[in-house]
Amino acid sequence: MTSLTFAIRTLSLCALTVLGIPAMAPIQTSFFTDAEKKAISDYWNQDGRYIVAFPDDSDTKGIYQARQTPDGSTWLLNYYKKARGQSSKVIPGRKPEAQNDQQKEWDKWVETKYAYDEWAATKAAAGQNGFPVTMEHMEDPGATPADIVTFAGAAPKFVDVVTPRVHRINFEDLKAEFPDNIKVRRMYSYYRFSDGVMHVGDRMKGREKELMPLFEKGGLSDSEYKIMAAVSILEGGFDSINTYDTGYVSVGFIQFASLSGGAGSLGQTLKTMKTREPSAYHRNFRRFGIDVTEDGKLVALDIKTGEEKIGADAAMQIIKDRRLIAVFHRAGKLSEEYRIAQILTAKSQYFPAQDTLEVKLGDKTLKGKIGDIVKSEAGLATLMDRKVNTGKYGDLESVLASMALSYKVESWEQFAPLEYEIINAMEYRDNYLERKDLSQPAPSKATANRGK
Repeated sequence: MTSLTFAIRTLSLCALTVLGIPAMAPIQTSFFTDAEKKAISDYWNQDGRYIVAFPDDSDTKGIYQARQTPDGSTWLLNYYKKARGQSSKVIPGRKPEAQNDQQKEWDKWVETKYAYDEWAATKAAAGQNGFPVTMEHMEDPGATPADIVTFAGAAPKFVDVVTPRVHRINFEDLKAEFPDNIKVRRMYSYYRFSDGVMHVGDRMKGREKELMPLFEKGGLSDSEYKIMAAVSILEGGFDSINTYDTGYVSVGFIQFASLSGGAGSLGQTLKTMKTREPSAYHRNFRRFGIDVTEDGKLVALDIKTGEEKIGADAAMQIIKDRRLIAVFHRAGKLSEEYRIAQILTAKSQYFPAQDTLEVKLGDKTLKGKIGDIVKSEAGLATLMDRKVNTGKYGDLESVLASMALSYKVESWEQFAPLEYEIINAMEYRDNYLERKDLSQPAPSKATANRGK
């Protein structure tokens, strides 16, 4: 910056202040200096730092494999929502049940089409691998029925032939290995990126003695630890990573996600660590090419060009360059500060006890904290599971409204004796009411008063 430029900028800021307009802080336009970019590039370009290879079992299984397509997965999610008239989230791992004969016919065609694509891709992969093809012939179900096309469009190929690779990243203190072209469950609705990779990480279950001190440092109680550990069984460990589904970049013990905007709870986790532990943040993220903006957007360095990608572009850069997602895996393994940042973000963004809800009953509104009516570990885990996976509590408010009418609830506190029935109605991915390691709500004593 020249002295003239500096003088003009200073005068401009002073003028704004004199006029009564607050002078804005300068917007950060660069996150890495040229020297830092060179150091990051030099690090990643060292021999043996990053290796891409075929999987070890490719000699026996072949390099060509049948995998579900991202386009097919996207179509399935749209189909299920439109066919069922279901705007809410389709629960992962569960196919929404058909509600009538027409939906059953539609589902039958979709399932037949999926099976045919699966058969055709498996057959083609075997041939390309030079393996004998012994599969029985299967008939092509033909074009997408016109009535399905009207609301979901023509179905794409659900399964195709791909060549999976393994990505090996060798840090000086950790070796990591991730497969791409993930083999997801059949008819999975949330697969989006064939470039994406995953690692389930070290699960929290059975590691109480090791992990409890971390949660204590994060200010959490034993009970809060149990609740979060129960929910994390469906998500992963501190070092888990996932860049293949609708979360875009998802990491950690409850899968903090960037989502399509490249920010989300993942951005907040990084911001928390950067604010609390700047030195540890630099050691574990910035020196490898990852940063975060003041408003919680991801920053990712294009190691080849030196361009800084921000927000949505950063998320796509991390998905494309597997070295960058490996940085999160390493930090989850080795950085206590990063683990505590995950715990703090989980408590502030996903733990339901302090969240406030409103239930409208005609011209009356009941309002209160979830923790005042849901007190058991099983109940809080049920609601946290829903919020972690969907970002909200689904139909909890309508469930409460229905309960209020059935039991003549007139105040927020009167929901508390109904906790068991509320949580039973809110079951999502797991039934925490069956978990013996979690405290349970007492059976409702208000049942006999229904309708009175």
